[in-house]
Amino acid sequence: MFKKEYGDWTEFQRLPNHLTIDFHPDPNDDEPMPYWARMEEANNRSLNALKVAQEKGIEWVVFTHGWSTSRMGKTTSRSQVRKLMRGKEATPYIVRSKCIQHHSVFVAAIRQK
Repeated sequence: MFKKEYGDWTEFQRLPNHLTIDFHPDPNDDEPMPYWARMEEANNRSLNALKVAQEKGIEWVVFTHGWSTSRMGKTTSRSQVRKLMRGKEATPYIVRSKCIQHHSVFVAAIRQK
Protein backbone atom coordinates (compact mmCIF):
# COMPACT_ATOMS: atom_id res chain seq x y z
CA MET A 1 0.00 0.00 0.00
CA PHE A 2 2.72 2.51 0.98
CA LYS A 3 6.32 2.69 -0.15
CA LYS A 4 8.72 1.78 2.65
CA GLU A 5 11.98 3.63 2.98
CA TYR A 6 14.83 3.53 5.48
CA GLY A 7 17.77 5.71 6.32
CA ASP A 8 18.01 9.29 7.50
CA TRP A 9 14.51 10.73 7.85
CA THR A 10 15.81 14.29 7.53
CA GLU A 11 16.30 13.65 3.80
CA PHE A 12 12.52 13.99 3.44
CA GLN A 13 12.88 17.62 4.51
CA ARG A 14 14.48 18.20 1.10
CA LEU A 15 11.28 17.36 -0.77
CA PRO A 16 10.05 20.30 -2.83
CA ASN A 17 6.81 22.00 -1.91
CA HIS A 18 6.25 20.21 1.41
CA LEU A 19 4.68 20.94 4.77
CA THR A 20 6.07 19.46 8.00
CA ILE A 21 3.85 18.52 10.94
CA ASP A 22 5.84 17.72 14.09
CA PHE A 23 4.27 15.60 16.81
CA HIS A 24 7.11 15.78 19.30
CA PRO A 25 5.89 17.42 22.52
CA ASP A 26 7.23 20.88 23.28
CA PRO A 27 9.40 20.62 26.42
CA ASN A 28 8.61 24.28 27.18
CA ASP A 29 4.85 23.69 27.19
CA ASP A 30 3.54 24.96 30.53
CA GLU A 31 0.31 22.97 30.34
CA PRO A 32 0.93 19.48 28.98
CA MET A 33 -2.12 17.77 27.49
CA PRO A 34 -3.53 14.52 28.82
CA TYR A 35 -2.32 11.56 26.74
CA TRP A 36 -5.74 10.75 25.26
CA ALA A 37 -6.16 14.38 24.18
CA ARG A 38 -2.74 14.37 22.48
CA MET A 39 -3.73 11.26 20.53
CA GLU A 40 -7.01 12.83 19.44
CA GLU A 41 -5.14 15.98 18.48
CA ALA A 42 -2.66 13.91 16.43
CA ASN A 43 -5.52 12.54 14.34
CA ASN A 44 -7.19 15.94 13.96
CA ARG A 45 -3.95 17.76 13.10
CA SER A 46 -3.07 15.11 10.54
CA LEU A 47 -6.40 15.25 8.75
CA ASN A 48 -6.41 19.04 8.83
CA ALA A 49 -2.87 19.13 7.39
CA LEU A 50 -3.97 16.95 4.46
CA LYS A 51 -6.91 19.27 3.75
CA VAL A 52 -4.79 22.42 3.97
CA ALA A 53 -2.06 20.92 1.79
CA GLN A 54 -4.54 19.98 -0.92
CA GLU A 55 -6.21 23.38 -0.78
CA LYS A 56 -2.87 25.21 -1.07
CA GLY A 57 -1.42 22.92 -3.76
CA ILE A 58 1.28 21.48 -1.47
CA GLU A 59 2.65 18.20 -2.85
CA TRP A 60 3.89 16.47 0.30
CA VAL A 61 3.17 16.47 4.02
CA VAL A 62 5.94 15.12 6.25
CA PHE A 63 4.61 13.93 9.61
CA THR A 64 7.49 13.65 12.11
CA HIS A 65 6.12 11.26 14.70
CA GLY A 66 9.23 9.48 15.95
CA TRP A 67 9.43 5.81 16.84
CA SER A 68 10.96 5.42 20.28
CA THR A 69 7.65 5.04 22.16
CA SER A 70 6.02 2.78 19.57
CA ARG A 71 5.18 -0.74 20.70
CA MET A 72 2.81 -3.37 19.38
CA GLY A 73 -0.71 -2.45 20.47
CA LYS A 74 0.25 0.94 21.95
CA THR A 75 -1.50 4.11 20.81
CA THR A 76 1.02 6.74 19.74
CA SER A 77 1.18 9.70 17.36
CA ARG A 78 2.80 7.31 14.90
CA SER A 79 -0.08 4.83 15.13
CA GLN A 80 -2.65 7.63 14.83
CA VAL A 81 -1.03 8.98 11.65
CA ARG A 82 -0.74 5.53 10.06
CA LYS A 83 -4.31 4.62 11.01
CA LEU A 84 -5.59 7.81 9.38
CA MET A 85 -3.57 7.20 6.21
CA ARG A 86 -5.03 3.69 5.86
CA GLY A 87 -8.58 4.90 6.48
CA LYS A 88 -11.24 6.28 4.18
CA GLU A 89 -11.06 9.80 5.67
CA ALA A 90 -7.66 10.35 4.02
CA THR A 91 -8.65 8.92 0.63
CA PRO A 92 -9.73 12.21 -1.01
CA TYR A 93 -6.46 13.88 -0.01
CA ILE A 94 -3.65 11.38 -0.63
CA VAL A 95 -2.20 9.15 -3.32
CA ARG A 96 -1.44 6.01 -1.32
CA SER A 97 0.86 4.46 -3.92
CA LYS A 98 3.20 7.46 -3.60
CA CYS A 99 3.07 7.80 0.21
CA ILE A 100 6.20 6.81 2.12
CA GLN A 101 6.25 4.95 5.42
CA HIS A 102 9.47 5.35 7.41
CA HIS A 103 10.07 4.31 11.00
CA SER A 104 10.40 7.96 12.13
CA VAL A 105 8.15 9.82 9.69
CA PHE A 106 5.23 9.36 7.35
CA VAL A 107 5.29 11.24 4.05
CA ALA A 108 1.88 11.79 2.52
CA ALA A 109 1.68 12.40 -1.22
CA ILE A 110 -1.13 14.89 -1.69
CA ARG A 111 -3.75 14.35 -4.40
CA GLN A 112 -3.83 17.57 -6.39
CA LYS A 113 -7.14 19.18 -7.36
